[in-house]
Amino acid sequence: MRPVLFQLHWFLGLTAGLVLMLVGVTGGILSIEDEVTGLMSPGIVTVPVREAPRLTPDALVARLTEEAPGRRVTLMIMSGAPDGAARVRLADGPGRGTETYVDPYDGRILGPARGEDFFGTVRRLHRWLLLPGNGDGWGRTLTGAAALAMIYLALSGLYLRWPKGGRDWRIWLKPALARRGRALYWSLHAVVGTWVLVLYLVMALTGLWWSYGWYRDGVTMLLTGRPAAAAPTRGMGKKDGAPAPLDPTFAAFAAATNGRYATASFAPAREGETIRIRAVAPDAAHPQARDEWRFRPDGTLESRDLYAERPLGARLTGSMLALHEGRFFGLAGRIAFMLAALAMPLFGVTGLLLYLGRRRSRRRHAAAAVQAA
Repeated sequence: MRPVLFQLHWFLGLTAGLVLMLVGVTGGILSIEDEVTGLMSPGIVTVPVREAPRLTPDALVARLTEEAPGRRVTLMIMSGAPDGAARVRLADGPGRGTETYVDPYDGRILGPARGEDFFGTVRRLHRWLLLPGNGDGWGRTLTGAAALAMIYLALSGLYLRWPKGGRDWRIWLKPALARRGRALYWSLHAVVGTWVLVLYLVMALTGLWWSYGWYRDGVTMLLTGRPAAAAPTRGMGKKDGAPAPLDPTFAAFAAATNGRYATASFAPAREGETIRIRAVAPDAAHPQARDEWRFRPDGTLESRDLYAERPLGARLTGSMLALHEGRFFGLAGRIAFMLAALAMPLFGVTGLLLYLGRRRSRRRHAAAAVQAA
């Protein structure tokens, strides 16, 4: 079996390798998006702290209605930090709309963070390879197939280099940097691959979550014992009825949390509808560790679903992006995942050099055999 596994290993490496290198580098870049856009956008992502109180959600909606006539607020993300700008999604039709930062003290529209367009392009390249159709086109299928190839490459690579007999494990995990040529390429390819193998498996297994609905449904059933819930409708759309006031709900939420939250996101609702607030605590392990609160428009609490109280399976399915990025494992995990993602080209380049070296070696041996005959 080893020759067959080896042939399939290099074949998938040569065919899916380019996509994997592209996805790895773009994933590494996306892992620092928040920090980069934050540093580039003082006065947009953050605002000067003032003595005046911040606007309530209803006052903010009223101010935005004046600043952007004809557009409606379909999502609000309030920051719990005194210098944190609010973020809103504005739409003028049935589409998703566009997001912009807003000064929470006076309601001025500050615009998008600097660098968002660049990272948006990188994200589409990472997810869909910039192919037509975005998530509904071939790009999602190709990146999903590349994730499946990565799983095979990681597991088959481990099997092909599994130490036989009593080999010293320190040698197995230590690259031979003093070597040259193919020996050095093989050492880097095999040893560094062993270091990042578990990280690549986590990246690939979580990446498939967005590529195939059957995979997402199966993982959800496996981890929670329940089928995946249908995605909630975003925004207000064009529902009938007067808008429900937001201030009673937000005041009740602030009282229930003692005003301690990193972010709180909610969509405006119509009269009689339940308002859902998804909040991240200041000490949350990662940005997807969201608590979910449901209130009636008068501020009466209907239910709350705290992240920390959920079963492990529910926490995992609700934190798939954090797992994919390594944020689920803290700062050390995030850095390790970023470095592993950026190292993806190492395996494509060394694998190609090893393949070309084998071909040259075979040609030399064939020529020598002809001369000897």
